[in-house]
Amino acid sequence: MNDRGRPEGMSAFTIIWLGQVASVLGTRMTNFALAIFVWQQTHRATDVGLMTFFAFGATVLCSPLAGALIDRWNRRLTIVLSDLGSAGAVLVALALFATHSVSVWHLFALNAVTGAFVAATISLMMPREHFPRANAMLSMVRSIPGVFAPALAAALLGFVSVRGVLALDVASYAIGIGTVFLVAVPAAAPAARARAAAGWRGALVGFQHIWGDAGLRGLQAMLFAINLMAGLGWIVLTPMILARTGGDQVQLGAVMSIGAIGGIAGGLAVTATKAPAVKMPWVLLGILVFSVLGRVLLGIGDTLAVWAAAWFCAWACIPLVDGYCQSIWQERVEPAIQGRVFAARQLIENMTQPLSLAIAGPLADAVLEPAMRPGGALARALGGLVHPGPGGGMALIFVVSGLAGVAVTAVSALTPAVRRVESITPHPPDPAPAPAEPAGGGIR
Repeated sequence: MNDRGRPEGMSAFTIIWLGQVASVLGTRMTNFALAIFVWQQTHRATDVGLMTFFAFGATVLCSPLAGALIDRWNRRLTIVLSDLGSAGAVLVALALFATHSVSVWHLFALNAVTGAFVAATISLMMPREHFPRANAMLSMVRSIPGVFAPALAAALLGFVSVRGVLALDVASYAIGIGTVFLVAVPAAAPAARARAAAGWRGALVGFQHIWGDAGLRGLQAMLFAINLMAGLGWIVLTPMILARTGGDQVQLGAVMSIGAIGGIAGGLAVTATKAPAVKMPWVLLGILVFSVLGRVLLGIGDTLAVWAAAWFCAWACIPLVDGYCQSIWQERVEPAIQGRVFAARQLIENMTQPLSLAIAGPLADAVLEPAMRPGGALARALGGLVHPGPGGGMALIFVVSGLAGVAVTAVSALTPAVRRVESITPHPPDPAPAPAEPAGGGIR
């Protein structure tokens, strides 16, 4: 198949972006439905968190090797294989539900398979001047489906059960795959392919590059810390609201949808404004607002209105932080090794998810929830700050992780390697334009 005459650059990126919005909409609906299914089966925050643990654990294990392959393979192929692998896992889940043979451990295993296929990248499909805009759009891939997915999934569960949600998810992957064949996908330059060592030796290049650069090393340390603090809240949000509301799926869906609207608002703000010459101060501001309003306020609150407002603020900050951080990395890392460097980043940052689960789930179930029951030790001491009762221990995790996020912001702002990363890290030259890749082919 010849790519001549097909959309390229930002136009091609936008077409694939629309396909990914559809694909993630289906995935978000599945995640919502399966989280409720697991909670109804076990009523344990740890089990809900394990769904995330297995997905991110597989991503952590596979991302370094995937990064080395991305720098060598046909990029269209990597995107298609990623979606096909995830769609296959959803089809297996659909079969298990259809035969009434599903159990919680099946879902853990299938989430691990899905996580292993999170590898494809389209970060090199646009010129440098569009990096902030494109990265904000990628952030909205999570936000836009989040507006509709919880409400749609909650409504569908009452009519077609989990099987209907899974079937729609499979269809959404087909849309995502189809858009990849409508556009021209840039190829890696031959020199980059020649330098991309295969196997785990090639995967180590990304870690070596980060460790050898003081600015990127400091930035990565900050992102690891803030992702760990943020992950503690992501793990317990669903069980906390379900516990606080007596299992009200509608209120949970409303909070998630309103939060996703915040993500869209933040993404539109970033895409509509000119990126500042120095982005790091805005990154730190976004992390600070995320921690105070998106974590501390959410933990203190005990009504739908407060939860929704806090989650709106949390999501609104994500496009700013993600978009500008990703732009800094793209501007400071040579395109020929971005696949390996970004895969190393993904592994380091995704390690926070299993760590968050190891901390938040058991801490909530075994320690904080009992202690925040009326009359409990923490309820007597902190009842004026966090409302005691079901979900109180998980709400306390939001408060503590938010305060820790404020501390991370302060330390980062006082660390020259982080604050001045854009000036102390070398700026690679603009690469020569790469030819569009053919649709067929395999490993090059």
